[in-house]
Amino acid sequence: MLTDVICYICIAYKLIKWLAYRFLTNGDSDSMSCLMGKTAIVTGGNSGVGCATATLLASRGCRVIIADVVDAEESKIAIIEQTNNNQVTSKILDLSSLKSVRKFARNIIENEEKIDILVNNAGIGTTSKTITEDGLNTMMQVNFFGAFLLTHLLIEPLKTSKDARVIFTGSCMVYLSRLRLDNIKDIFNITEYELNIYNSYMIYQNAKLCNVLAAQEFAERLQKYNIRVYSADPGMVRSKLYNCFIGESIRNVSFLFLISQLIAGSSLNGAQTNFHLASSRSPRESGQHFYRCRRFCKPKILEDKQFCKEIWKATEVLVKLKPEEKL
Repeated sequence: MLTDVICYICIAYKLIKWLAYRFLTNGDSDSMSCLMGKTAIVTGGNSGVGCATATLLASRGCRVIIADVVDAEESKIAIIEQTNNNQVTSKILDLSSLKSVRKFARNIIENEEKIDILVNNAGIGTTSKTITEDGLNTMMQVNFFGAFLLTHLLIEPLKTSKDARVIFTGSCMVYLSRLRLDNIKDIFNITEYELNIYNSYMIYQNAKLCNVLAAQEFAERLQKYNIRVYSADPGMVRSKLYNCFIGESIRNVSFLFLISQLIAGSSLNGAQTNFHLASSRSPRESGQHFYRCRRFCKPKILEDKQFCKEIWKATEVLVKLKPEEKL
């Protein structure tokens, strides 16, 4: 009982701190770096925070590859017009299909000399499918498993860069995740469940927690290659994901909806931390979590090395990593 109380106090403290950062800090990046000569991949770059991230990177002269499940031709053209940088391309990537992830990675390896920046931004908040063609939980696969596999498959082109950066997308919801050592088998890759708002929130929280975990664990394994890995919380952003996931669930509760509208920022605002971690010379703490361009606290469960080890091992199995692909 006492342990639960302490746990709730810790969660409340981190969420209050998160809110304080939202209103009391300037969330804009102070990076002045030129990115000409660098190549970046932004997953989910067709809209929202992904598109804003791609735009910010392109505005500094970076060559940007938009990777999305839909045709991103219109977004590509808009970014080129906005930044006057014609080095923006788009490729199809369906994170709900391990086959698609492997196909995309092969295409990158065959056509790109190096990758300097990988922004694992793509994600969903709702879905009409509980299970993917790979037999995995759809939301977990799109929000976490796919990015985990993609990062493994792109290690070689990342190693070729002199200062590669990999960024995983987190959320304030990581502090609410109830994923623990004793329930990994039950809720980590849950495939038999009812599609409702409660389960959607639970799975989303778990996926975002795993992204922060992945950044921490990849950082340790990739340090020898001078590849820095971070997790970034974009904050609450008025995007398609917000409208279909956060907004819809509380739209009928006027007070909560008003508060969410005050907290939520623009996609450009939400992309600042991604951009900062991808371009700035200052964030040297690989493996750390950032919010509003500042280092932020992680969920306490990530201090449990055994928990992190079990999640990593289970994910290796679920995404069918080959022995030679493991780190």
